[in-house]
Amino acid sequence: MEIFAKAYDVKVWRVIKKGNYPLPTITLPLADPADIDSYSKEQLEAVQVNNKARNLLHNAIRGEEYEKISSCDTTKEMWDKLEVTYEGTSKVKETHINMLVHDYELFSMKEGKSI
Repeated sequence: MEIFAKAYDVKVWRVIKKGNYPLPTITLPLADPADIDSYSKEQLEAVQVNNKARNLLHNAIRGEEYEKISSCDTTKEMWDKLEVTYEGTSKVKETHINMLVHDYELFSMKEGKSI
């Protein structure tokens, strides 16, 4: 996914991993944040990159995953939820490694079997 996102736009990968770009402030505060016509060029660029990242994740996943992330507000929140779903938390990873090491330590040839 990282290569795909970086190929699409390097800034998109930054948004996925670190969170949305904040809207740059201008001298005059926005009268209505929903009024896109009042945005400066820099603000429009930030909004566009943030939306590209969100769109990329929505288009890259299947329907079942969409249900898991559809309630997320930010792209980073979506990515974190997918990461935990597929890779697990650090405790889950550690437990899985310990189980594999334990199985390896118990590995032995059964009686009557040959190489």
